[in-house]
Amino acid sequence: MKKLNRIKEWFLKLRTKDKIMAVTALVLTISAIIIAPTVAWFSYQKHMATMAKINSPAKLSLRSGAGEDIIQFKMSGIDVTDGNKKDFVFCVEGEDISQYNIQLAHTTNINFTYNIYKAVPTEDTNGVKYVTEDDETVYYKKDNDPISGGFVNDSDDNASSRKTGNAGYEEPSYETGDKKQKFAEPLYWQTGSPIVANNSTYDEENDNEKLFRNYYVLEVSWNNALITNDKETDLIYLTAQVA
Repeated sequence: MKKLNRIKEWFLKLRTKDKIMAVTALVLTISAIIIAPTVAWFSYQKHMATMAKINSPAKLSLRSGAGEDIIQFKMSGIDVTDGNKKDFVFCVEGEDISQYNIQLAHTTNINFTYNIYKAVPTEDTNGVKYVTEDDETVYYKKDNDPISGGFVNDSDDNASSRKTGNAGYEEPSYETGDKKQKFAEPLYWQTGSPIVANNSTYDEENDNEKLFRNYYVLEVSWNNALITNDKETDLIYLTAQVA
């Protein structure tokens, strides 16, 4: 209290000019105290914005064999008189993802069986053959067993002795009128548990640990006694989702 009285006495003895200067200095000091945290807050927000730009969102995509664009994943022209199965290579590629799921959907006009196998590049020419857009041949070794999974909308069709899709997972376009042909209803299959993203099969020259590329073989098989080349067509959809 005595200290405050001394300051008061000192202030009252000052000339008017000196009083004005003292008050101005006090106001500026208080303003600096108030502004400093505000500047710090804006600096923090700028730092966070910079981090948001640097830490880009996770990426996940489907590609064809050899990491080529998915447009190179071509399944047309299966000849059922040439053996009883055919393999097609694709891959799931991503960044900053730990696990994902794969879903396969297809119509059932043709009595095909579909299985997906994990695969790795190999020098063995007995592996699954893939020809790149530049006509280079690469090979892949697939696992002995397909990846686990199951159908989510399957029905047993007694007339054809095959599984067909049902409308349990879709919203109808109309409630009355024509009905969809049973083999045109997509049959949905998906992995039973998330797949761990593994970067061990990515380009060895790429040292980015957040990148990965996992290869797969889609095997299409059939019973030669039950199927012929009758020019039927099926639609097939492959999708990948972050788990």
